[in-house]
Amino acid sequence: MPNPSTRASSSTPPRYGQLDALRGIAILSVVTFHAYIIRPFFHGPWWMRFVGQGAQGVGLFYMVSALTLALSWQHRRQVDREPAKAFWLRRFLRIAPMFYLVLLAAYVLHAGNPTVVPQSMKHHLFTWANLVAHVTFVFGWLPWFQNSWIGVEWSIGVEMTFYFLFPWIMEKVLPKIDARVFLALGIGLALFWPWLLLHLWFPWPTWAKSFLLWSFPEQWIWFAAGFLVLAYRAYPTMVGWGTLWLISAVFLGGHLWAPRTANLLWVAPNFLLVWLTWHNYRGIRWLIENRWLRYIGTRSYSIYLVHWLILAKICDLAFAAPPTLTAWLIRLGIGLLASLVVSEITFRWVEQPAIALGRRWIARLGWGRPRFPSETSIEDQALSS
Repeated sequence: MPNPSTRASSSTPPRYGQLDALRGIAILSVVTFHAYIIRPFFHGPWWMRFVGQGAQGVGLFYMVSALTLALSWQHRRQVDREPAKAFWLRRFLRIAPMFYLVLLAAYVLHAGNPTVVPQSMKHHLFTWANLVAHVTFVFGWLPWFQNSWIGVEWSIGVEMTFYFLFPWIMEKVLPKIDARVFLALGIGLALFWPWLLLHLWFPWPTWAKSFLLWSFPEQWIWFAAGFLVLAYRAYPTMVGWGTLWLISAVFLGGHLWAPRTANLLWVAPNFLLVWLTWHNYRGIRWLIENRWLRYIGTRSYSIYLVHWLILAKICDLAFAAPPTLTAWLIRLGIGLLASLVVSEITFRWVEQPAIALGRRWIARLGWGRPRFPSETSIEDQALSS
């Protein structure tokens, strides 16, 4: 069993530092990819094909999220009186404050992502309807709003849907259904969800077809794979597992796949990477014990939300705007550095205070107290004696 990087208290689950390293890898791949696509496509050297696969970092986020939340739930359901309510409040205050701040920043900077909205919205991104959809996190189910305000928020809409369903999945579904069935369901949804929308329910707008990739049913396969990491009991003792991961990643990265095809194919190597990391596989310890990757991973949420707005402003600079290899490297270097600086500020002054606020509210509401009154803490025992 992997060792947690920090010792857990009676009310706080352990934190696994190696999974933070995976978050670091995921956000670096996403920023690298977005620095590439934010300007018109250009033909670079052969290795730029790997840059084009950076979008799969979002799926890696989802897989790690499912794994870590499942681990956290196993601990918290034993100590929380209202585990579902406490979970939803923690998740809301973990996501919403930073998200709302970036919504405001996007409005002030007049950024948004007008390339992926209907023609009628291209000059009217910031409507009241769009704002309400974002504030309530239902925008992930509305194609015309799905990725329109910040430019990268589609994944937050998917994630919030997962959070809404998570307690029900952990309590009612997973105890009865094998995790492999979940994965099979994910494959089925990824293959048939667009077909169902396009042919069975209602006429789907032609312009919205590309949004189907960004819907929760299409992305469910990543969360299912995260649950499977815990269920897969074999231990990676052979070098062959690491070799298989490397071969798979190199093969997939070296090809140009359609987005939906890539979304399916990349589940396998990313599952292997998470599984090997979770078991502290010695062949990749040089990677998952990297302090910089772990640091970046802890700030990955802030980096993710701010980096597109920063890249958009960098593109206003003449030397960073052309669709060339040199300009891409400039966008990537400046954008990553600026995103790290901003994320350090927001992590300390927005994310951490919001997390602390969640803990206080849960304690005040009584949702986080032990379920069984007979269970007392060490402090209570000392006072009573």
